[in-house]
Amino acid sequence: MNGISVIIACYNSERVIPETLRHLQAQHDFEGIAWEVVLVNNNSTDQTAEVAEGIWNENPVVPLRIIPEPRMGEANARKAGIKAARYSILSVVDDDNRVAPDWIKTIFKYYKDPEIGLIGCAGEGDFEAPLPAWFKENEHAFAIGKLYEGTFTDITEDALVPGAGLSVRKEVYDHLYALNWQPFLEGRVGNRQSAGADSEMCFITRLLGYKIYYSNELHFKHFTAANRITWERLKNMTYGFGAADVFVLVYQIHYLENTGRRSLMTTLRKKWWFNYIGKKFAFFTKRGTIKDPGQRELFGIRNRAFCETLLQEKKRFSEAFDRLDKIPKLKP
Repeated sequence: MNGISVIIACYNSERVIPETLRHLQAQHDFEGIAWEVVLVNNNSTDQTAEVAEGIWNENPVVPLRIIPEPRMGEANARKAGIKAARYSILSVVDDDNRVAPDWIKTIFKYYKDPEIGLIGCAGEGDFEAPLPAWFKENEHAFAIGKLYEGTFTDITEDALVPGAGLSVRKEVYDHLYALNWQPFLEGRVGNRQSAGADSEMCFITRLLGYKIYYSNELHFKHFTAANRITWERLKNMTYGFGAADVFVLVYQIHYLENTGRRSLMTTLRKKWWFNYIGKKFAFFTKRGTIKDPGQRELFGIRNRAFCETLLQEKKRFSEAFDRLDKIPKLKP
């Protein structure tokens, strides 16, 4: 059905969810647009569901449905929300994202183009406490800051956007679920900083034949509590990014070869051992050129995560290319 399902995955979100819902309640100029909010309560131990229901009942502009998902993990929560969604466009809003009042109207306008499959945007920081000196250089890790120039830009070649605030056609996932597709990357699980599920969402949409866009018209504020901006958390996130890089690489190589750019290098990079040696070599040759001690530490963490994950997943890495080849496209 034509319309927008806003999906919010929540884990112990009672503190942040009220403002997120109030910003959705403040949408304007959505006459004639069908939309809903699907909140997935991912095994929360606080009062997330009760708080959300109370806030929404104050001003129920559209239906709110609260879906329980007892299996921990961002991927499980998102899947529950996607399966429950009634409308053709999925807008993924994190529990701490405060969207602009034209959010629904703008997304609906974009998807009138049938070639577009996924759209990303950048969040503006809304911080609970003063920021540490290292934050600015690493803000993209926290889904904050502009990634691409232009008002509304075709980024299909890169196909990487932050997960917070992205939107995607539901038929992408209906198609994958019908094929019993099992993703390579799982995203966050509770407080464990896994990564890559959002990148996979971008790559799989591109693989199915859609274009990927990035908008600087779509706006939301990303509220970030003080305890979420710590060096230790950034290190954990960086390890998650490095582990995810293993299967991000699979999608990148697959795309190059399927767009007429097969080469000796793409053939070699399909060998797990070639990537392992390359990363080890990069560690010893590049690490010493990074002057900032913090960035040098993060470089080492990401490199180590890639190498450790590749060794653990070398069989799945080698088989992944054939799996992608077998996925039928939705669009020619």
